[in-house]
Amino acid sequence: MIKLNWIKVWMMGAWLFTTTTAFAAVTEWQIVPGQSELTFTAIQNGAPVNGKFKTFTGEIYFDPDQLDQGRVKIIVNMASVTTSYSEVADTLVTSDWFDTKLFPQAVFAADSFTKTGDKTYQAKGNLTIRNKTVPIIVTFTEEEYSATKARMKGGTTIKRNAFGVGQGEWASTSEVKDDVQGNLILSAIKK
Repeated sequence: MIKLNWIKVWMMGAWLFTTTTAFAAVTEWQIVPGQSELTFTAIQNGAPVNGKFKTFTGEIYFDPDQLDQGRVKIIVNMASVTTSYSEVADTLVTSDWFDTKLFPQAVFAADSFTKTGDKTYQAKGNLTIRNKTVPIIVTFTEEEYSATKARMKGGTTIKRNAFGVGQGEWASTSEVKDDVQGNLILSAIKK
């Protein structure tokens, strides 16, 4: 009986060591802010409205050869929003839209990656905006990948009403459509 317990303990220790070692081997990346972008396009009165979040950070662990060990967490400063029309950006930070005083950050977190083609992938995760969390899939393409540098480009479409973005009269999709296209360019260096 004692021998069996020691075998179980040894096997559990070996499993933990192997799991920890495999996870540690996945490359950690640091975002290069000046070469990275987080943009969006919404449709208002039939015309596109383009915007950008100037400030975001992230924790990225990614290796195309170890997709099962990858994970990412992108944190967006919602008050850093800009658009081609300053009045639109001023409106987006208000309580009817992003409500940046109450919800200063949006977070995308994923730990499920799938290869979908040559240098193309999907990241399945959750996006949280205004304290509402919705599962989303981000598709992205590897534009550059080496031992020290990486560049990915991708995007997704979200439904703004699922996050409560656009309250009151703005909840209607007659003026501002529900679909919002988000696009991401991530340039990173090995950490």
